Amino acid sequence: MNQKNMRDRHLKKAVSCLLMMMGCLLVSTLAGLVFFRMGLSDSTIILIYILGVVVCTKMTDGAVYGLIASFSAVLLFNYFFTVPYYSLQVDDSNYPITFFIMGITSLITSTITSSEKKSALHARYEADQANAFYELTSSLRDTVSMEEAEKAIVRSFSKTFHVEAAFLPRRSQTDSCVNLQGAEYYAWPILGKEEPYGILYIPAANAEAFDKTQLLLVDSMCECAALGLEKTESLVRQIQIQEQMVQEHYRSDLLRSISHDLRTPLSGIMGICELLLNTNLPATRRNELVAGILQETGWLYSLVENILNLTRMEEGQLRLNRQPECAEELAEAAIRTTENRHPGRPIQFSIPEELILIDVDGKLVVQLLVNLLENAIRHTRNEGAIEMQLFLSSDQTEAVFAIQDEGDGILSEDLPHLFEPFYTGKKSSQDKARGVGLGLAICQSIVQAHGGRIRAENRLDFHGARFEVTLPLNESPSEKTES
Repeated sequence: MNQKNMRDRHLKKAVSCLLMMMGCLLVSTLAGLVFFRMGLSDSTIILIYILGVVVCTKMTDGAVYGLIASFSAVLLFNYFFTVPYYSLQVDDSNYPITFFIMGITSLITSTITSSEKKSALHARYEADQANAFYELTSSLRDTVSMEEAEKAIVRSFSKTFHVEAAFLPRRSQTDSCVNLQGAEYYAWPILGKEEPYGILYIPAANAEAFDKTQLLLVDSMCECAALGLEKTESLVRQIQIQEQMVQEHYRSDLLRSISHDLRTPLSGIMGICELLLNTNLPATRRNELVAGILQETGWLYSLVENILNLTRMEEGQLRLNRQPECAEELAEAAIRTTENRHPGRPIQFSIPEELILIDVDGKLVVQLLVNLLENAIRHTRNEGAIEMQLFLSSDQTEAVFAIQDEGDGILSEDLPHLFEPFYTGKKSSQDKARGVGLGLAICQSIVQAHGGRIRAENRLDFHGARFEVTLPLNESPSEKTES
């Protein structure tokens, strides 16, 4: 608040208190005149004036008005109720002592009343301060971003003072929690250790009505808000550092895994190529070697595709090209791709009777299913069966792709971590199955991007694992119109 407004406000308050004091003395004098006409004693009238002084002290700010009222009460009693009347002269020598005792009594009563009033105001201020601080700290405790903390501050000030507060953060000159246009506001800076966090605004109409305790409470809450913002800012920095550490950890794991897993297929491809170039082999043998190259390059292509998609998803650059797709055709495309990469590993497919349409990115869903099928092949012996099922959920609102194998199943300690990047399980035989642990992580990211669900479990009817992917159905034209 500026100095001019503060002076105007203090002047208005002083005039109001002065009028209140004059009113109390006027009422006391009128009551005394009534009792005087009724023939009551001077002591009764003196008590009425003392009562008026007490009321004046209670209803005004500061002890000075009580002191002025005490002195004025003695003069008024002398003027209206002692001989000669309507004069400040005193004929009775006993009245000066009466005036002295009356004045002392009024002063003591006024001082005690003023002290009790200050104590009550201080107690109210401490209670309001405690409640306001509790409200503010509680709202700031669970915030994990500066935006949430700023909104919590606005809510706390608005609730405590019953106003429509606003906050203009330091990082923006236009973005605020409440529109400030078209109204006058008083501003309180919220200062950090190095620079201000922003400015708190309270409407002028409300701020001008605040008393001293409320103004002190605003200042104290601003300091508390600054501490809360400082804590939130520190938490945000810690989260960012942790995210960077996790990303660096992922990158190092990715590079280590890729360098390890690329070496084997590349070495095999190089060896086969040298064999094809330097020897005359029968056509059947050459075809077998070429098929081996095709299988290895297919695995490499799948790995690179998974890495690219994972990178795009982490950076938020992956855009879904949603189109109405036939779920059966997507499943068949995934089966063809998998069987071409893994000759001699047929996949059974239970075809649904009804046509199932889903609104998805077809390319990503095919990759999702291929990853699950290849995961099943890696963990199933050559004689084990791989099966894919497609059906509707019980409420007919979702399509369910189920892929199950006849492998060794999933260890209980592996189940919570299956969809984490670079997690490849704890089985000792895992070294036999090539993989960097990205396939299932990619599957979960694709499913979540489509608003679906994925879960893994061990089969109850047979040994092996079962993965279920649930995707929402495509809305019919009539449903879209209704919505």
